[in-house]
Amino acid sequence: MTKRTALIALAILAVLAVLGWFSISRSSSDSTTSSPAAMPGMTMGDGASTTTNPAMPGMGHAAPMSGMKPLVAGANGTRVSAGGLTLEPKHAMFMAAQPTQWQLRIVDHMGMPVTTFQRDQTKLMHLIVVRTDLTDYQHVHPVLGRGGIFTINLRLPRPGSYRAIADFTTGGRRYALGVPIQVPGTARQAPLPPEAMKQTVDGFSVEAVHGMPMAGTESKLDFVVSQDGKPVTRLLPYLGAYGHLVALRKPDLAYSHVHPTSEDRSKGLVSFVADFPTTGAYRLFLQFRTSSGVHTAPFTINVHG
Repeated sequence: MTKRTALIALAILAVLAVLGWFSISRSSSDSTTSSPAAMPGMTMGDGASTTTNPAMPGMGHAAPMSGMKPLVAGANGTRVSAGGLTLEPKHAMFMAAQPTQWQLRIVDHMGMPVTTFQRDQTKLMHLIVVRTDLTDYQHVHPVLGRGGIFTINLRLPRPGSYRAIADFTTGGRRYALGVPIQVPGTARQAPLPPEAMKQTVDGFSVEAVHGMPMAGTESKLDFVVSQDGKPVTRLLPYLGAYGHLVALRKPDLAYSHVHPTSEDRSKGLVSFVADFPTTGAYRLFLQFRTSSGVHTAPFTINVHG
């Protein structure tokens, strides 16, 4: 092989190497971007993400604690439409205790389906389903398919009126849109439990530690999880954090923006900041994860003016 031939061969190999790197880099970039059309129904798991944030040990998927956005004005779960978008369920009637495949979609002001969503706390949509007396709480995650249709298998345990609230982010804006659903049959409304600082769930004791929450200002809420008198030091990540908290106002079930701020696993402590828009009674649903599964501890809290 002549010297000129060798130089040409080396140049060709260099070009192929550059093209190969570009292809790999583009593939890697595409794999981290949600593309509902190309990958229908793909969602992150409820456990720890494979990517961690060094600044927040155990926190997965690009620091979700700081990524949560305020809700669009009026999109607090009490309305089916707000901010130019509408929540459209396939049906709004369920039979008690019968698992049902439920489909829903988000449409814009022209009635066209929204097909692109951004993840918030590792999910494309958080669906809160709760009876209007603030019992029978569920927090589930519909799977996105083609045409912007979300699908979930839903089971409502007993007759009554329920509210389904879809929490999602699209176009960089976060919404919570709600729709009433019904389960026919004889239904009795349960009274709201009184405010209490401790709850027991699945053998765990959960204590709420906070001052006097005031309407219109951010309130710090701490929760300490213990078992047999000792702090649970092995809380596992759930939805990219070590706790998930939803606040619903009585009686209209307005959905409040609550996000985790920090945790101290050595003390079984998870901290949140909540913004309660008005005075009144709220029902809080704290979810945390251990090796035995996800646990939900409900609390009643009174917000003052």
